[in-house]
Amino acid sequence: MRCSLWLIGAASVALAVYAPLGRSQSPAFEVASIKPSRDVVPMMVVVPGFRNGTLHGEKITTRMLVATAYGVTPALVVGPDSLDKGRFGIMAKAPEGTPNSDLRPMLQSLLKDRFKLIAHMEKKESNVYFLRLGRGGVKMPKYPAPDGGPKKPGDPRYSGFPMLRGTRTTSQLAQLLSRVVNSPVIDQTGLTERYSYFLSYAPISRQTSEHPADFGPPDIFTAVEEQLGLKLQAGRSLVDTVAVDHIERMPTEN
Repeated sequence: MRCSLWLIGAASVALAVYAPLGRSQSPAFEVASIKPSRDVVPMMVVVPGFRNGTLHGEKITTRMLVATAYGVTPALVVGPDSLDKGRFGIMAKAPEGTPNSDLRPMLQSLLKDRFKLIAHMEKKESNVYFLRLGRGGVKMPKYPAPDGGPKKPGDPRYSGFPMLRGTRTTSQLAQLLSRVVNSPVIDQTGLTERYSYFLSYAPISRQTSEHPADFGPPDIFTAVEEQLGLKLQAGRSLVDTVAVDHIERMPTEN
């Protein structure tokens, strides 16, 4: 499948100084709740993410939580099978005025406390995508120009299909796209400006179907080139990987 990349079992290169993750002192969430989800095969997952000092995720695995805590894609979290067994809902709130730079360390500490997480970082060679300029050059308008997407919600042309819109640099856009293709995306555009963007694409399940739909937006690769003026090219590179040495299947009580 085009978008399903598996981590190659290459020899890992440990960091020069080994230090388990999650052991350093860091600020803690003011309120934090982690509860098991009853849905074994959820119809919809709310990917964990930080917004205005809060963390919210629904029907997520511990692999997804660890990935969020260390800023990598789930494919770059390696460890026991229990990382994908069981789903949870999480809601956490940081104290007022907590800087964004503290949020990930706070989640790391929370996972250490509630799931007894022990992990370390490794460098591994992995399949990646490089984000580069398309043949015709960037098509995104520079912020604060409008993104060119639908002006009203519920536009029938995009109904039922994933959409991404906002303002980001290409480096930030690469991080966002890594979630879509479930593989690291490395920005090699050389661009530094902030852009307004709108991206509509077919879901991964539809892209990999033997009988793709005759209507709707294109696959993510075509959409990135046609709508953004960029392109995703497959390659290999050394990337940071989170190696989980230990994690409990269930969290301790709230």
